[in-house]
Amino acid sequence: MRERLVAERYAKAFLEIIEEKDFDSILTDITGLRKAFIEFPDLIIKVNSYILPMEKKIRLVSLLTEKLQNREIWNNLFKILVIRHRFSIIKSVLDMQETIIHEKRNQIKVVLKTAHKHPSATIEKIRKMVSGIFKKEVIFETKIEPEIVGGFVAETESFLIDGSIRNNLIKFKNIVDKMRIK
Repeated sequence: MRERLVAERYAKAFLEIIEEKDFDSILTDITGLRKAFIEFPDLIIKVNSYILPMEKKIRLVSLLTEKLQNREIWNNLFKILVIRHRFSIIKSVLDMQETIIHEKRNQIKVVLKTAHKHPSATIEKIRKMVSGIFKKEVIFETKIEPEIVGGFVAETESFLIDGSIRNNLIKFKNIVDKMRIK
């Protein structure tokens, strides 16, 4: 919980100096940074290590920002996190930045899990339904998860809509099991 509060503070401070017209480039940078952290999973641990000299840590995070559209401001944030030995929260900071930007735009990011790829018309119907529930524009991150069997699962950080066949089968099984017990 504490990490989340600290990450939120850094994210808000970062976004206070960003103009809304630059939000798209910030979101693009966030996507690029997430890919870098996936590609180099030990990077955060190394940068946050007490063993690595400060100059090397700062050089590492500087290399990380080379291809970002907003390189200078990312460099400043990363240096602050490195110096304060808080680089371990960078993923939480990125998540919070993205959430804040979406909130300012009356948007919500939803992970949409389906058993297989669906036509865009089907995805759009799901988007409209989910948008009606949240009263916000929905931005989907789609994932294919065959174990869902059919239907979909739409999930945010704090909300779950489970319209999967798998979930319905589990509910049906529970009903049948209760009937057997009586």
